[in-house]
Amino acid sequence: MTLSEHVVHDYATTSLSLKAHPVSFIREQLEQLHIRSASSLDNAKNGDLVKVAGLILVRQRPGTASGICFITIEDETGTANLVVFKKLFDQYRKEIIQSRLLMVEGQLQREGEVIHVIVKRCYNFSRLLQQLTRSKNEDLSLKPLSRSDETTSPFLSKNKTQESEMVQGNIFGDGRNFR
Repeated sequence: MTLSEHVVHDYATTSLSLKAHPVSFIREQLEQLHIRSASSLDNAKNGDLVKVAGLILVRQRPGTASGICFITIEDETGTANLVVFKKLFDQYRKEIIQSRLLMVEGQLQREGEVIHVIVKRCYNFSRLLQQLTRSKNEDLSLKPLSRSDETTSPFLSKNKTQESEMVQGNIFGDGRNFR
């Protein structure tokens, strides 16, 4: 198994890994898109426009917050706090609810040592996590349409992407979400 496969299996069984963080395997791709790490937000100035991505740890939408959603994401360097106002939450509800790996663009807000990103846009980057379980030596040759012990049509089975998304959902979980 590759290191990324070990990490995926660790997350599947214990929801964490001591070997590495899943986002560390896609950091190069994120940097190409000018997406910062959570720890680099410490060096940003109040009011800077930033992009940050991470696994969703917690989504909270307290009844006393007038529809504001608070999200905590985690990458290999630490955590980042996101604030999503009601209008934006309604606009990006699907991305916020369905994402395992969420990327946001927003304005950095700093008050003392507390740093928040006031979200302006949300993107579901969960598909990047699928490459963690793909083998580099994956056989791309044609596979038989059915197995000898198969009783249903192979065309009725779920496609590979749906299966991968189901596995990914079971491995990386939904985080601690609001109810």
